[in-house]
Amino acid sequence: MSSVPSLVWSSRENIRAQVLSLLQAAPSADPWLRFRIVGLLGIFGGPEQLPLLRTLLFDTREDFSVRNRALWVGARHGLRLSGTELSQLLHRTSARTCPGHYHLGPCGPSLGTLLDPARLDDDGTEVEAALLQVSSEERARILADSDTAPLPARLVEGLFTRWHQSDRHEVSEAGNLDVALAHRERPEAWKLLTEWTRELTAYDQQGLLYGGLSREELARLVRDAPDAMQRAANALLLPLSDLRGYFGEEALLRLLLRIVRAESSAWTVPYGLVERQPAFARATVLLCEWPEARPFLYRYLCDFTLATEVRHELLDSLFDHDRAVAIRWALVAARYADNTPLVRFVLRLAAQRPEPGDRPLFLTGLRGTDDVSQCFALEGLLALGESGASWCDRLGSLIHANHPAVRLRAAAGLAQQGRSEWLPMLRHAALEAPEPWLRADALRWLGQVDAEASRPVLLRALTTEGPWGNRQIAPGADEAVWALSRLGSVEDLCALLDASLKGCCSALLDEALEFHLARQEGHPVKNVPPPLRSYVADVLDGSLRVGAGT
Repeated sequence: MSSVPSLVWSSRENIRAQVLSLLQAAPSADPWLRFRIVGLLGIFGGPEQLPLLRTLLFDTREDFSVRNRALWVGARHGLRLSGTELSQLLHRTSARTCPGHYHLGPCGPSLGTLLDPARLDDDGTEVEAALLQVSSEERARILADSDTAPLPARLVEGLFTRWHQSDRHEVSEAGNLDVALAHRERPEAWKLLTEWTRELTAYDQQGLLYGGLSREELARLVRDAPDAMQRAANALLLPLSDLRGYFGEEALLRLLLRIVRAESSAWTVPYGLVERQPAFARATVLLCEWPEARPFLYRYLCDFTLATEVRHELLDSLFDHDRAVAIRWALVAARYADNTPLVRFVLRLAAQRPEPGDRPLFLTGLRGTDDVSQCFALEGLLALGESGASWCDRLGSLIHANHPAVRLRAAAGLAQQGRSEWLPMLRHAALEAPEPWLRADALRWLGQVDAEASRPVLLRALTTEGPWGNRQIAPGADEAVWALSRLGSVEDLCALLDASLKGCCSALLDEALEFHLARQEGHPVKNVPPPLRSYVADVLDGSLRVGAGT
């Protein structure tokens, strides 16, 4: 890593020249370096690099990963492939990772990825001839994906006609359903979808909803087929209005409550004697959406005989549909120790996007004895800007808490109030904490309260390899990228460039580089979002089982 030259932040043209020079000097024996360099051309390059990218794509001496990257970057800059070029790529196919999916090699792009930038010639015969080389299953897959990866209209028409006339007789049931679903605006596809849906199980009907079919559309498909309608209704797949009409309100309510009780039994009865309820997730939503059912939802939330996991899901749905009510419920529920897991869960949800109305719940969580609840409560209060002498006194007492994450948040809060003597504690945790999640947590707080003075710590985090090597995201890399991006000096941007070149795997890194380039060139651009906190939160509430650190 140290042998890779550093890049200097400057204009797009200057950075591009540096990147091109590095690519020319990068040895072919180091495809991972060449892959990263080509990726930077996706940000700092332009259409003028298309000849180079096309050369890389068709150069069989290049590693598959580099060729694939050249295709992705080229498509971003307007690369178009003729039918002849598409045929060349298909002829070089040397591996399949699953039946019917052609690739340029291991981990190569699918045929659909190649067709996305494909350019038809005058009569389309070259591309159509290339498609004859692949299986009917693969053509169906391309056709099903054409709504998310737009293809030329003439190509879509040809593929659909061939599928309807012949290919569908050779394609799997699932593949045909995908095509009909993607093109359901066509009368021929809707007719077939209607016929097939009426034979599907409730599980497969639900799969159509996941595939983009609306509940209203599903109701239309099964309306004149009593058996199919019954399966869809019993699985709660139809809109609420249709369910009320099919069952009647009292019977529907009894069904919802029966599903909730059965799901609870599945969690509590040993040996799996009671099956989980596939319709439970939908039942929780209906209990929130349907005003007449809300009183029963509230009753179940307070029912200690119900499995905690079931109450958890009911509360999750209520938070999504009526946050204020969920907060009020948690405030009352906090009086009972058995509700601690549920109150903790609401605190976690509220801390992700805190609102002023959440403050009473955060204060309640902070006064309790549950360490994890205190962590989420502190996050929320820090985000809301809690201040004052009593607040500092409370933080001072929490510096000595048992849980390391509580101590980190207390130190961050004191630093936020100008007590800089607690910053070394955060810096030490960011570098030396025994657990990766604790180091990531400390980096996040440093980025929020002391990024400028903690720049050396943040820079070091960018060069730290993850537990599985430099192709995996090291815990804390996203936090360091976000903090340095917010600082935004030339030194920081040079560090981000070098991190990208030298293998730092951060989901935010490319976004940060694009943001600063666009801002430098005067283009409107959205700020880089803060890193997701789910990793640390999962550790805190036990969803991710790792050591707690000391």
